[in-house]
Amino acid sequence: MLKHLSPHAIQHLTLLFNSILQLGYFPTIWKSAKVIPIHKPKKPPTDTNSYRPNSLLSSISKLLERIVATRLTSFIQQNHIIADTQFGFRKKHSTVNQLARIVDHISHGYNQRKHTGMALLDLKKAYDTVWTTGLLYKLTALKIPKYLLFFLRSYLVNRTYTVHINNTHSSPISPTAGLPHGAVLSTTLFSVYIADIPHPPNIKLALYADDIAILSQSWRTDTISRRLNSTIALLLRYFKKWKLQVNVPKTQLTLFTKRRPLQPKPLQIHNTTLPWSTTVKYLGLRLDSKLLFTKHIKSILHTALGTFLKIFPLLSRDSQLTLSNKTLLYKLLLRSMITYAAPVWSSTSLTNYRHLQVYQSKCLRVIGNFPPKHPYTTLTRSFTSNPNPPLYIPTLRTIFHAMLYAHKPPHPEHRKLHNKRYSS
Repeated sequence: MLKHLSPHAIQHLTLLFNSILQLGYFPTIWKSAKVIPIHKPKKPPTDTNSYRPNSLLSSISKLLERIVATRLTSFIQQNHIIADTQFGFRKKHSTVNQLARIVDHISHGYNQRKHTGMALLDLKKAYDTVWTTGLLYKLTALKIPKYLLFFLRSYLVNRTYTVHINNTHSSPISPTAGLPHGAVLSTTLFSVYIADIPHPPNIKLALYADDIAILSQSWRTDTISRRLNSTIALLLRYFKKWKLQVNVPKTQLTLFTKRRPLQPKPLQIHNTTLPWSTTVKYLGLRLDSKLLFTKHIKSILHTALGTFLKIFPLLSRDSQLTLSNKTLLYKLLLRSMITYAAPVWSSTSLTNYRHLQVYQSKCLRVIGNFPPKHPYTTLTRSFTSNPNPPLYIPTLRTIFHAMLYAHKPPHPEHRKLHNKRYSS
């Protein structure tokens, strides 16, 4: 609707935004959010933790937030405030970039016959527990422009929200801490809040917003265990200082190795024993100890098959959709699922590629109304935009690396990626 405003209305809106920035005052009515809880799948409906809050804010306030976010991001980039290890919600950064960086680091360790230990930390309600006073202190210490500081101070304090369920709603609730849900500025402000996170020596950090991975490499597993233990203890002290909580029982440990070393001793954190796992999931990708990605392929095929069965009435021969619409559904809902992070796991075995090919064949036979035993080669010719996985996935890998080298200016972490891992 805002795109269709008249020039006269846009002038008034511009005057309003300029006045807000000059006064450093965020209107109170824009601080009120309407929260609609959405039930998480496979969670008990009687548990309040089984619902995800969907926060609705004013569209005009979000437009102003985008303007402020652009200026704040520009200041952050010019002053190199956020570390290169943080990939969350940054331009030309993605989960696939971070995963490629991690896998490349592990693969480089394989080449040197080193083991790589990784710990995944889970922050408990990270955005909801941000200490507002501490965030304002950090923004002041960073010497951001005063008009932005005054605006952000007014933006963060005295916020309220009401919970709406069906035709009823709660009375206004005033949170004592946290960043507003559904707000444009929240992700940037959180990255600034943890921008000074410690980076110990002999440790590689990989951050994506509040998803934290700690990696350590050595020829000795006891050295890896000691480094991870000391780093986790250091980060726990940091988080305690800034009133963030780590969900220790959800912390995961894994050891990447091509050899058969002695299993490291479980780590003890806050009287909680953390065992070592053979597979962990980080940013949607399952990483196994030898980087074979077999468990990841099996997992995504299982999920994709469930999605295929759900939309089967739309793809079957009884569907009224055209072939182009069916193909579009396949690309958006199914192919995107099985090719997520494909540039990272494209070195997997030919057996896993065949599993992907079998799944795609089933989908395309249903979409095109072909008989069950229709030859695969003829099948792919009928769908020129759906090449088989052994051809399509290396294409995604090539595009991914071309985008890396086209990054201007070159990202320091992207320069370290080794092509040998991904070469055909």
